[in-house]
Amino acid sequence: MFYGQICLENHYQYRICEKIRRCEECFKIVPTNRLHTCGEVFCKICNKQNPSGHLCYIQQYTKAPRVDDFLFIFYDLETTQEVSRQEVLPRNDKEGIVTSFLHEPNLCVLNQRCFSCIKEQQLYYCQTCGFRQKIFCDNEVIPTLMNHVLQIRKNFKHVFVIAHNGGGFDHQFVLNYILTSTDFTPDLIMRGTKLISMTVGNVKFLDSLNYFNMALSKLPKAFGFAELSKGYFPHLFNCSANKNYVGPIPALEFYNPDNLKDEKARNELLKWHSEMVAQNYVFDFQNEITQYCVSDVDILTQSCLKFREMLIEETGVCPFMEAVTIASACNIVYRRNFLKPNTIGIIPKGGYRMRNNQSTLAIKWLVLEEKSRNINIQHAAKGEEARVGGVKVDGYSPDTKQIFEFEGCYYHGCSQCFTHQRDIPLKEEPTETLNSRYEATMVKNARLKSLGFEVIVMWECEFKRQLAENAELRDYAENHPFVLHEPLDPRDSFYGGRTGNCCEYYKIKGNEKIKYVDVCSLYPWVCKYGKFPVGHPKVFVGKECPALTNTSGLVKCKVLPPTDLLHPVLPLKMNNRLMFLLCRQCGENLNGEECVHSEDERALSGTWVVEEVVKAVEMGYKLIEVYEVWAYDTVQFKKDAEEGLFTAMMNKFIKVKQESSGWPQACQSQTERDRYIEQFFEREDILLEFSKIVDNPGLRSLAKLILNSFWGKFGQRENQPKTSIINEPSDFFNLMSCPSKHINTVLPVNENTLIVNWEYREEAYDSLTTVNVVVAAFVTAQARMKLYSYLEVLQERCLYYDTDSCIYVSRPGESDIPTGDFIGDMTDELEKDGAGSYITEFVSGGPKNYSYKLWSTRDQTFKTVCKVKGISLTYEASRIINFDTIKDMVLNIDEPIYVMSKQIRRTQEHEVITLPCKKKYQLNSLKRKFLPDYSSVPFGYKKIKT
Repeated sequence: MFYGQICLENHYQYRICEKIRRCEECFKIVPTNRLHTCGEVFCKICNKQNPSGHLCYIQQYTKAPRVDDFLFIFYDLETTQEVSRQEVLPRNDKEGIVTSFLHEPNLCVLNQRCFSCIKEQQLYYCQTCGFRQKIFCDNEVIPTLMNHVLQIRKNFKHVFVIAHNGGGFDHQFVLNYILTSTDFTPDLIMRGTKLISMTVGNVKFLDSLNYFNMALSKLPKAFGFAELSKGYFPHLFNCSANKNYVGPIPALEFYNPDNLKDEKARNELLKWHSEMVAQNYVFDFQNEITQYCVSDVDILTQSCLKFREMLIEETGVCPFMEAVTIASACNIVYRRNFLKPNTIGIIPKGGYRMRNNQSTLAIKWLVLEEKSRNINIQHAAKGEEARVGGVKVDGYSPDTKQIFEFEGCYYHGCSQCFTHQRDIPLKEEPTETLNSRYEATMVKNARLKSLGFEVIVMWECEFKRQLAENAELRDYAENHPFVLHEPLDPRDSFYGGRTGNCCEYYKIKGNEKIKYVDVCSLYPWVCKYGKFPVGHPKVFVGKECPALTNTSGLVKCKVLPPTDLLHPVLPLKMNNRLMFLLCRQCGENLNGEECVHSEDERALSGTWVVEEVVKAVEMGYKLIEVYEVWAYDTVQFKKDAEEGLFTAMMNKFIKVKQESSGWPQACQSQTERDRYIEQFFEREDILLEFSKIVDNPGLRSLAKLILNSFWGKFGQRENQPKTSIINEPSDFFNLMSCPSKHINTVLPVNENTLIVNWEYREEAYDSLTTVNVVVAAFVTAQARMKLYSYLEVLQERCLYYDTDSCIYVSRPGESDIPTGDFIGDMTDELEKDGAGSYITEFVSGGPKNYSYKLWSTRDQTFKTVCKVKGISLTYEASRIINFDTIKDMVLNIDEPIYVMSKQIRRTQEHEVITLPCKKKYQLNSLKRKFLPDYSSVPFGYKKIKT
């Protein structure tokens, strides 16, 4: 029996039925050579047959690391900026057209290390990979570099090409060359125009900045290379007219000293330059540029290899071969060394309700059918879908023997919506095509009719048209309880850190001092000591939801905040900000007046970690309605009783960090050192090894990187946009007409090449096997609650807070925030300026926008510090934006200040240019309602009258 004309034709022409078959009971298409049981599927995550609809777990990483037949190439480029051109800036920029300067490489230095010579320090020539350093200095630097890479890759199984900030700078020249001069179609992972990785055959281009996010000049100190340091070079002197220059050292302006952020670094440059001038130093351009670039590549090479060696030794993970960022490397470290089986669940796409893949649109149709027919229909929003005749159906009315099938156009192969590419294998299910899905749908419906049921069918596209044309139907469906409170989306519970200013200006009075404290290793502390969900949750809806005080997990609910809480508890995303407020309506309107709104207008609806809501209720919030709860079993570290989810990994690297920091200054005698080890064990339950307590900057940097970069991978956004390079018209047509993909943008590079940005349709993308956003939400929620414990004590004395830190007023007779030396303790941020240093005057223009004047006990002088997000405070910019100008703006409510600078940017064609940039500085205190005395209260605050 054949189920359609296509099946018959395929049977005769391609003998397709020798490869796949359709089960006569459940209509599932399966490989002919695979054992099939109805109701079971082969799970690619679990790598075995499992019941359909089973729940998966993040798997241990058992794949052995690659340790042979590899080559690393580390390189750096120097560029000229001689070619000028006109750039049209975005419409909202008043400058309109500006002159930019194109970067063109004129020097490349590379070091290469293969599996044979990677441990050799002084080797000049390797029998396997050849000369270990190469210098290209002609006008064809990138073609020469690529020719070398493409030739040498034939000798190795894996080649890794690494540059520092390569994704933002060096690799851009390579990608532009590939786009304009070759027919390669590299695999790209991008964020905007920045490259995360680029793969061409067996060659992978990586950015070391994605592994250690610090300037190249800081790497020698971080990894303990005292003999290496980044020198000085006059980049603005690098032009064709000077390529053979030999003479006095170029003028200071060619070194661009006013573009340095660090005043100390600027003073060191000025001192060095004056010394060179005094010595009548002879500057040989070719020698200087080569030495400078060689030095940079040596720093990069030694730092990367040291980092790799230490990570392999400590964890068995090679960061460059197995990952493209430090976060993904840390995730592999955890899964290879610490993850226990069946511990962290993978959340099904769409969550746990509607687990039969019924969309909100399908529920809208079913509730409308119930209303119009005046019947009761069993469907997913009421629980499980019904099973009729051995198969699941979208809706079923046992009283009328009617079956309701809502045919999602993609899932069921709608011939009206998808007219092309109907016979290509689908990405998420390679044994299926759109035609096979359509035929299976027709066969299923025909069989149900043959069993005596009436089958009512609605296609997604037709229902959307009906809703668009009938406002009455649309309003009823959208306001139905099953639809109004859509299933809990766990990503809605994932908020960032708490950041904001509570005061715009404060100057100490009398014996007051302003102190600045921050939590030592906040996120590692949360990961070690915090509570975390394991397994999969029990899902409760509406009245069946349990009391939150006895529950841990996520809750979607409606709450009414109190009116007089100075520091609200619950976060809410509003006005493109993370807000903490007492009235929704006041927050939406940024209402600076007294709140006059009703309770319903004040109420907040959202999804939060249960523990945060419990704390909110403790602080006076009222729980109005609970829509849905995901109740998890949890684990939490308890000394001598229970190990936390991440405790073992945190302990491993806390131990490494502490030992590689060396002995504290106060521990000089044997007795003091023994006591130090004993105290650390008592506090952290970690036994330090006496012989390993040695100053080791490299190992300490490695441990810090892992401790702080570990947890973020769990919150990674799924279905990230992809970028494809298209050289063939047929490839472009296939991509445009592919039913599982949605095209975002198409950028022509030239007449032969397109850059296409696309993403999978919502129905087609796979859940990431390393992600559990609930775990990430627990991390940030517990971090916010840690910070809140200090805000609760400080009340109006808090001037500013930022994720893990507080700036507050200290007064005689009032409790200070206690400080300590262990993770989770508050530490004195000003201690680096001398014990007892304190702030005398503080000013803030908003979150991540503040400045202060402090008294340094070490230097016995006043200093100012300024922090402004979005503006690079170079020496030149700091003369415009500083403590005095911010103070003047706050006190006098002045107009915005503009800062002119030169900025390196990437074009959509992956060229690199320098162009003038105008940044606007303005006050941004919009998260709270500020009062005439520069203090503030949250939106919706009303002091209770007594």
